This record gives sequence, structure tokens and C-alpha cells, in this order.
Amino acid sequence: MIEQGLTAYNAAFGPTAARRPLAVLVRDGAGAALGGVTAYTDRGWLYLDCFWLPDDLRRGGWGSRVLGAAEAEALRRGCRHARLYTYSFQARGFYERHGYTVFGVLEGFPPGHSQIWMRKDLEG
Repeated sequence: MIEQGLTAYNAAFGPTAARRPLAVLVRDGAGAALGGVTAYTDRGWLYLDCFWLPDDLRRGGWGSRVLGAAEAEALRRGCRHARLYTYSFQARGFYERHGYTVFGVLEGFPPGHSQIWMRKDLEG
């Protein structure tokens, strides 16, 4: 009820939401998911939600391939921008190397750290 009411209200201010899930997974030889990204696209934006790879897949180019595949699919869906948040103890540098810039920081969340909001224009 609450989400439906808000969605109806928001429709008066732009195109109605067309939220579509998106996932890019790294799988082992047997097809089991090892890691990847979950996201969704909506109103011309890619919203990256959870991105995780096990230690043995980090620093080998897998993260860049997963992110690139998610961005490519978002472009195919008509998205022109991407947004995400990360934490000061996570992957800010990784995202900056891939063209993301900080647009907001929530200090002290979680305590002793920061939540960092980032964005990227997908068309360059």
C-alpha cells in the first residue's frame, strides 16, 4: 500500500518507474555462483546494490569485467547514469578508477567510518 501510493504520486513528476533487476555473476565450472553484482535499472539510471567477489577473484580483473558487464547492460536498457554507495573500508578506489565520482559522504556511518555515495555518467 505505501509503496503503491508513493509510486502513483511520483508518476506525476516524470516517467513511471520501470524497475528491472540486473545481476552479473561469476560462476565456477559447475555453474555455482562465486560472486558478482546485483543491481537494477530504473528511470535511466543503473543502481548498483551489492557487489562482492571472494578474495581469490580480486585483483585479477574480475571486478572490472563484472562492473563493465553491468554498465554495458544498463546502456542497452537506455540508462545514461549509474549510482552506488560504498563504505570507507570497502572499494572507493576501485570505483574511482572506473570513472565514479563522490557526490555525498555520510560521516560516522557506521561509527568510525563513512558511507560514500558515488555516480558515473555512462556515456562519455
